[in-house]
Amino acid sequence: MHTNDLGENHGNAVQAAYVAHLSVGAVPDRPAVPRQLPFASPGFVGRAGHLAVLDRLTTALDTGTTVLAAVVGTAGVGKTSLVLRWAREAQRHFPDGTLYVNLRGYGPGGPVAPGDVLADFLVALGIPPERVPPRQEARAALYRSLLADRRVLVVLDNANGAGQLRPLLPAGPGCVVVTSRSDLVGLEIGEGAVRIPLPLLSDSEARELVGAVLKRPAETAAVAELVDACARLPLALRIAAGRVATTPHLTVAQLVAELRAQRWEVLSVPDDEQQAVRTVFDWSYRRLRPEEALLFRRIGLLPVESFGVLTSAVLCDVEPHTARTLLAGLAAQHLVEPAGKDRYTCHDLLRAYAADLAERDEDRDEAVHRLLDWVAHHARKAFLTLFPEYADLHAGAQIVTSPRLELRFDGKADAWAWVEAEFGNAATYVRAAERHNLPMIAMLLGDVASAQLALVGRFDEALEVCGIGVRAAAALGDRRAQCLMAQSLGQLWCVVGDWRRAEEVYRANAVTARELGDTELIAEVCVHLGWVAVEVGWHADALTHLHEALAVRPRGAKRRSFIEFCLSAAHAGLGDHERALAHAERSLRLLGETDSHRSFAWQAMARARQVAGAHAEAAELCERALACEDHHDNPRNHALRLDLLGESLRHLGDTARALECWREALRVLEERGDHRAPDLRQRLAALVSADSG
Repeated sequence: MHTNDLGENHGNAVQAAYVAHLSVGAVPDRPAVPRQLPFASPGFVGRAGHLAVLDRLTTALDTGTTVLAAVVGTAGVGKTSLVLRWAREAQRHFPDGTLYVNLRGYGPGGPVAPGDVLADFLVALGIPPERVPPRQEARAALYRSLLADRRVLVVLDNANGAGQLRPLLPAGPGCVVVTSRSDLVGLEIGEGAVRIPLPLLSDSEARELVGAVLKRPAETAAVAELVDACARLPLALRIAAGRVATTPHLTVAQLVAELRAQRWEVLSVPDDEQQAVRTVFDWSYRRLRPEEALLFRRIGLLPVESFGVLTSAVLCDVEPHTARTLLAGLAAQHLVEPAGKDRYTCHDLLRAYAADLAERDEDRDEAVHRLLDWVAHHARKAFLTLFPEYADLHAGAQIVTSPRLELRFDGKADAWAWVEAEFGNAATYVRAAERHNLPMIAMLLGDVASAQLALVGRFDEALEVCGIGVRAAAALGDRRAQCLMAQSLGQLWCVVGDWRRAEEVYRANAVTARELGDTELIAEVCVHLGWVAVEVGWHADALTHLHEALAVRPRGAKRRSFIEFCLSAAHAGLGDHERALAHAERSLRLLGETDSHRSFAWQAMARARQVAGAHAEAAELCERALACEDHHDNPRNHALRLDLLGESLRHLGDTARALECWREALRVLEERGDHRAPDLRQRLAALVSADSG
């Protein structure tokens, strides 16, 4: 054995004897009963469910072991307020005292060392300061000895992680409640802590908090705007409402206007860094590793609220597995919150803070361009997977995109899943491309986004982004692309029932297409002019346009099939059921046996038989059309087939099923703001009235 080993062992033996002496002789005859909870801000509101979870902790006190709970959440969300509110009421269950410490895990200065906390706790429990052991391990042993048979509530506020907390956990019959911006998953796994994530306030709770701080009535609309501007974050709401409460003649509406102009100045109290939202955010940001901090700043560049691993990988130009790790790190600090598998979100104030930080990054524009290029590339890829017949008839067909992170779509379901996950807020991406002066990307995104938004019935946004695409094509001087974008705009005007505007767009496009000598474009324009004529009842004019479209022999069986479908509708409108049926059958023959577009052909055949009065056959054909619909077909088409089926069922005397079909069709059409809804609503009301009479 070496001499150093002997010396070390001797030192440990002396220390152990000292701890034993203190453990026996330092315990006071009459234990002190500390009550250390600090002042709690008045006006606490809401959080009933979280208070109930904390209340249930007291039911487990009789087990003889320490009950441990961790309230976790983002900066300023009200973790301390919640715990102090609960502890004030709960400490009656703890006759031997209440210990409290702010561990300063996030804030000015460094975190409090566990050994220092133990020293303070020991003194509070009656140990004379001169008899507190010098080493942390000995202090912890004495602390546990003192609390071994006492029922004490320990509140460990603002911890920076499980490592800071573990030395402070007793083993007696009491309760420990901790708060942290860290997720403390390790404490849940290792020590069995009950983790209580604390979200932002609900709208009603946020309004209630504003009212509690103001202590006077305020404009309802202005309060709603304030709640939105403060992202329902309690700290921000208290500071903002407090400024109104303490500033004569300042209204909530005026404060909201100031917030928009000087967000961080308004959300701070002079000379009080704990009452400054940006400073509180800074304390979390400074804890991040450099690569995590970069991703957090990049999140501020996103034009959308929800984002995923792939989006984050593109923004930081890293591999997806690296982005996943970085996001997990941000989530552990509650700077982002999980929003589904591999997806996250970030409240508006944190996003604004991240955006401010990103302004200092010289490569921020490059990151945004990389992201928009990636989104545009896959939006087009998804669109062409869903609608391959438009491969050469969309405005961005000639635009080259080359993202580093290339995805593969295995069929329509896969493509649509990507659209819903990454392109759900399509309009925001299109606006961002225009704002960053990227006309090619703006045109490509405007083209595919308008189709996607129309499919889900968001027509105002669809018209807006289509207009952006038209402007981008004009800026590029690409007349063909401009014409194709205008075609999409015309289709949107058709959907919302503005036939005049649709016809104006199509007639202008017809001139351009003929000047360009583009036969495919001529056919496309003529088809849409024909369909407008069908919709407004000009069936003879429709035939003229549609025959011109056929005459230029457009490529693709599906396009020719659609022209035949339109011709069938025009002849049905003229009452010529035989020709209507012939064109419908021709439309069907042009399609493959498994082509989902056969639903259009069956629909056309049903309409032709309905005109002939053969309602039983028409109903059967409608059923076929409905049976072969594609899951990704426009819901409006589904509604129109139900409408057609309901009409034949009405003639056949099956009123119950007719009503069922019409009600479902009306629901879909109203949901999407379709111009056909009022007429169907009137027919449905008449049928209900006749049936009840």
